[in-house]
Amino acid sequence: MEEIKYREICPEDYSSIKKLIDEVWNLNQFCDTGQELEDSLNIYLQSSLLDISYGKVAVLDGEVVGVLLGKDDGQKNIIKRSTALWALVKSSVSLLFHSTKRMRRHLKNVLQISKADEKMMAMHKGNFTGHIELLIVGKSTQGLGVGKNLVKDFISHVAHRGKFAIYVHTDTQCNYKFYDHQGFERLDSVDAMLNDGHGITLFLYKLEQILE
Repeated sequence: MEEIKYREICPEDYSSIKKLIDEVWNLNQFCDTGQELEDSLNIYLQSSLLDISYGKVAVLDGEVVGVLLGKDDGQKNIIKRSTALWALVKSSVSLLFHSTKRMRRHLKNVLQISKADEKMMAMHKGNFTGHIELLIVGKSTQGLGVGKNLVKDFISHVAHRGKFAIYVHTDTQCNYKFYDHQGFERLDSVDAMLNDGHGITLFLYKLEQILE
């Protein structure tokens, strides 16, 4: 196995990142057509690109195996917002016209989770200087330190002012305990019931440091 390398994100990575999103979150289970899946993946990716000052990918044997997108509120965005917004709007309109009943149920779940996350954030508003927008590690490289290295590099990105407080949203459908192992504090949590009758717990994590 070659050494895992880390570099800045570029548009050529988007297709590989969408494959990672589908691999980890299995969005195809909610899609009845290829168009639905493509629109869903585009929406997921472009919404994550809207407001980021940091984007790094992990590459192994020429393939993207991990990605972290994040924001330091004191630094400029690296992606032109209008470009990501236009791509997001196009895919959203397409999904609106092509979505099936199963996809619409999934979208209701996404909206419910988003509202619950917003409520948690409202309780802690003003306490943060940045956030992790998206962190994905491919299944084939989980356990090899990819996520840990990406988070460590992002912390270096936000630590330039000597003090930082970053947050991340996660839930029981993800490997949320990863953040406990990286020194994050579990700041808040809320239980939600999805349309399919399954429950989910949402978490708000925080990492704060005052550097000497």
